Amino acid sequence: MTANLKACTGSAGTRPADVTAPDPGALAAADHGERTRLLDQYVRQELGRILGIAPHRVDTTGRPMNSLGIGSIAGLELQHRMEAALGVELHLQMLLLANSAAELVDCLVRKFAPAGDGPRHGASVPV
Repeated sequence: MTANLKACTGSAGTRPADVTAPDPGALAAADHGERTRLLDQYVRQELGRILGIAPHRVDTTGRPMNSLGIGSIAGLELQHRMEAALGVELHLQMLLLANSAAELVDCLVRKFAPAGDGPRHGASVPV
């Protein structure tokens, strides 16, 4: 049992269930780079919690969400947790069809961006 626990805790000993959501006010006030960093960290934590792996092991760029193991039930859980933590509306279809977790991060970054802030490239799926 100890081996299984160690496999899920990651090298820093942080359990996958430990998730710290960024403050929505701080996200709105942050510049584009800091907002992206904070939301990337948060998305990794949420996905790690759902998948049972350490956040640093979550592949955010190379795999679609469904390939990561995020199906309809896990997607619904992710949607509700993110909406409650960040105070934004997310669409389940967007979560499930995202080409990568990085695309989800880009969508979230845009939700907190002031008009004209940062690059406008990224997700092809509507938020």
